[in-house]
Amino acid sequence: MLKPKLPDWNKSLLLAGTFLVLSGLFHLPIHLLDSRDWESPIGWRKPILFGISTGVTLVSLAWVVSRTLEKQAIAARLLASLAVVEVMIITVQTWRKVPAHFNDGAAFDQFLANSIDGMLVLITLTIFYLTFLSFKQKFSADELDYGFSMRWGMAFLALSCVFGFGVAFYGNAMVEGRQNPEIIAPHGVPKFVHGIALHALQIFPTWAFVMRKIGLNLTNRLKSLRLATFTFLFITLYALRQTLNGLSRFAPDFGGYTFLLSAFASGTAALLYAVPQIHRK
Repeated sequence: MLKPKLPDWNKSLLLAGTFLVLSGLFHLPIHLLDSRDWESPIGWRKPILFGISTGVTLVSLAWVVSRTLEKQAIAARLLASLAVVEVMIITVQTWRKVPAHFNDGAAFDQFLANSIDGMLVLITLTIFYLTFLSFKQKFSADELDYGFSMRWGMAFLALSCVFGFGVAFYGNAMVEGRQNPEIIAPHGVPKFVHGIALHALQIFPTWAFVMRKIGLNLTNRLKSLRLATFTFLFITLYALRQTLNGLSRFAPDFGGYTFLLSAFASGTAALLYAVPQIHRK
């Protein structure tokens, strides 16, 4: 039986995730005090966002790994160590005022950029493996909501990794052509869709936990989670469409609004399952 208790969470991933979140938060005041532009390749955005985003992902994976078959201690240590090294390379390069990604400058900097790509391959393969295990895992009847959250959170995380490789391939091609790797002309942002899909693994289990706390029954928890999955799918499709069409993140056209309205409708429906129970409280 699954037991959603903090002491059961995998320690390697939990400690690594906490460290990276603290590292990201540490760089926030540095950004505020420094004159570097937020979107600059050498700005403090990357240490902050990679630290916090990767950190919370590792914390979520600490919850997942301790609930998959045989607890996967080796996979956990591999993920934790590779993720910490990756983010530390990004952080050190920022302190050196050198781009961590898409760097065709000095040989040492190219080596570090290529090392990040190599580590991402191993991280992605491990995430695919854990995603497979999460769908293979059997759940007791009273834990089906956490099982659903785990499976589809991992599915979106795996999809995010696929998008991440798309970003890397595109960026490297643009660098070779001496073009901007951060933009799909005229205004598309490749990392947008990667970042959206990345965080379903935090949202789904958190929503399941909240519904349990307010006393929603299992049937309605599962219905709400299914609608939440569709909500996330529509938002991901919106981000993908904006990016591939070269549109900025917050300037949707008719097709973009269609996905956003669909996400709003399914998200509202997911929340409505909880409203009567909240009122009874």
